[in-house]
Formats: sequence, structure tokens, C-alpha cells
Amino acid sequence: MAGNLSHPAALYKLRKVTRISALVILFLVVVGFFMPADYRVERSVIINAPRDVVYQDILQGDRLPDWMFVQDGKVASFEGVLGKGDSVALFYDKTTEQGVLSVTESSEDVVRFDVRPKPKVNLVHNQIDLQESKGGTLVKWTIEGSLSAGLLSPYLAMFANDIAGSNFERSLQKLKEQVEFQH
Repeated sequence: MAGNLSHPAALYKLRKVTRISALVILFLVVVGFFMPADYRVERSVIINAPRDVVYQDILQGDRLPDWMFVQDGKVASFEGVLGKGDSVALFYDKTTEQGVLSVTESSEDVVRFDVRPKPKVNLVHNQIDLQESKGGTLVKWTIEGSLSAGLLSPYLAMFANDIAGSNFERSLQKLKEQVEFQH
């Protein structure tokens, strides 16, 4: 008889836990509808070189693949310098899918390019500003985009700064080392 009395108590606790879990999930879904799926990430570095020297290295075919970090992949090597309207492929280690980097504007003040990491993935707008600074060049890299991962999009956008930021920091540090070493 004692076993029968404990069984309803366990069921009551299980019902209570599942109801609370359902309410938490429902709350997160409702909150997600009101959160933006857009993100903006910005990082910068000062490179001890003149602005025109930094600009020459950014889109150079034999240098771009060395400094631009692509998670589990790389930028394709090419000859020459990318200019407005030019594109280069992004290759990945574990898939045959390719992405593309397309330059939309290029000057000694600003370089704008769009990246489609893989087919059917939203476009990511990139801007690299080059500003003269004391004894060097301030390189500021900003990305903006929108996620389309369903209900998870707003939550992923919330952490985009941390996720993408470390990749940009790595890329900017490589660019800094490359430019300062060669010049």
C-alpha cells in the first residue's frame, strides 16, 4: 500500500516539471518574436603603416587568403587585386559547397564587400574603414546581416558579436602582422 501512495506524488512532480518547462519554452518563443534577427559586429586594429600601404594589401590576391580567416575554410587564391564588381570563391574543408566574396566598393578610405558564406545563406555586408591615425592606420571592420534560422535567429543574433568577433580579431591581427612585416 505504501508504494501506491508514493506513485501519485511522483506523477504530480512530473506534471509540475513538464508544465513549468512548457511555460518556459512558450515564454522564450514569445520573447523571440519580439527580438530582432539582425546583427552588427565591429572590430578594429591600428596597423603601423600608411593607409595606402594597408589598402594595397587588403584585396591583393596573394595576400587576402593569408590574412582573412574563414571558419573551416579559406579564400581562394587569385592573381591581381580585387576591385569593384570582382568576386572570389570561399572554399570549406568539410563540404563541397562554396561561398563567395564580392567587392561592392573599393577606395583608400573604405572597402565594402558582401559575403554569401554558402548557397542559400543570407548575404553578410562587410565594411572596412581605413583612417589615418598617429603613426599608422586605424582599420575598422564592421559586418551587418540578418539571420534566418527560424525561432533561433534572435537568440543567435544576440551572440553574433562573440561568435563572429573572435574570427574578425584573428583576421585583423593577421592583417596587421602581414602588413607590418612586409613594409
